[in-house]
Amino acid sequence: MASVITNLSDKRRQKQWKFERGILRHLSIKGLKKHVEQHFRPIMPFQFLVNPFLLDPIMDLAIDAYLIGAEFSRICYLGETDEEVKLRCQLELQELSHSLFHILYGWFDTKGGSNEESLSILSDTFVDYWWERGLQEGKKRYRMKLH
Repeated sequence: MASVITNLSDKRRQKQWKFERGILRHLSIKGLKKHVEQHFRPIMPFQFLVNPFLLDPIMDLAIDAYLIGAEFSRICYLGETDEEVKLRCQLELQELSHSLFHILYGWFDTKGGSNEESLSILSDTFVDYWWERGLQEGKKRYRMKLH
């Protein structure tokens, strides 16, 4: 008789992957792409038309923010408010926002009258938007006992 030995970290990782796959099923790539283009087009119209490869890293950061929100939704399910939960993951969200800012900064059009502060604000609101969507989707899954 053969015994299978698994450790706790492998089990946790498998459970995390299963949860993420379930959450990501509700995310539309077309909708995500459309939101990225609409969100950043006011300050970067030409760059998105000429360099569509910028969409991929931005979409990756949006997915990361979405997954962080979904992961932290468990804490809301256990009784904390959305604001308290956001404080818990503020460092991760700031890192995503800074990464997004630095990705876009090289392509940023300063001649159009925009400044760096507007790019920073757009980066923050973009990450917050996707974190909130992930949080709401995760809370819905926990209410429905789909976790």
